[in-house]
Amino acid sequence: MGTIAYPRNIYSYIKKGHIISNFTKKIFSTSTYYSNTSYYKAVLGQYVNYASYLDIYKGTIQLSSLQTDISVQPDVLGADARNVIAKHGKPEFIFNEKDLSIYVYKWKFNGLKTRCEVHLYKNKAFLVNYIYNQLDISERDYIIKSITQKYLDKYVQEVDLVNSKISDRNNNVLFIDDYLLGLKVTYLSNCESDWYEAMTADVNTRRTRHDARVRTDERRFFNKI
Repeated sequence: MGTIAYPRNIYSYIKKGHIISNFTKKIFSTSTYYSNTSYYKAVLGQYVNYASYLDIYKGTIQLSSLQTDISVQPDVLGADARNVIAKHGKPEFIFNEKDLSIYVYKWKFNGLKTRCEVHLYKNKAFLVNYIYNQLDISERDYIIKSITQKYLDKYVQEVDLVNSKISDRNNNVLFIDDYLLGLKVTYLSNCESDWYEAMTADVNTRRTRHDARVRTDERRFFNKI
């Protein structure tokens, strides 16, 4: 059976259409990349001020503590960047600001989409967020029940995890917050880790400088009026 040759003008049209299709895909792919980049920068920019992390820790102090024999994120908390990548692979996005780096991953577990953020200070992971958006009641209950069963098997029917924190033997903690229409599960290194003291010192130094500038500006204003 012979093949039918397309007229040259039809072939050219198909070829151009193919080129345009690929070009369009490239444009949308690039636009999506820049859109994600802008979004991540906006969302993660809040952490540039280390006071955000100190507030997170202070918030855990108010929560009742539940002890667990299961280590909280043992292969990530305290790990350096190389080990984080060895465990989780190449991040979808990396946010960098001086001594702070945040690795962003997007995964899907058992039908549940999550954004994972691994926060590193001076190349050491000290905080991990798992953010689940747009959850219905059954999905929300499933996540909370799964976490409770893993870390607090004997408390499954008794504990209110939303108002509590789970602490392991190293005083690393796990706690849950409402996040838009979903949940944010946070794993945090203990305050005896390097990040806490260093960030506290940095925040205090910035505050002292700010107060000094305010006093200077007040004196200049007073002298001019």
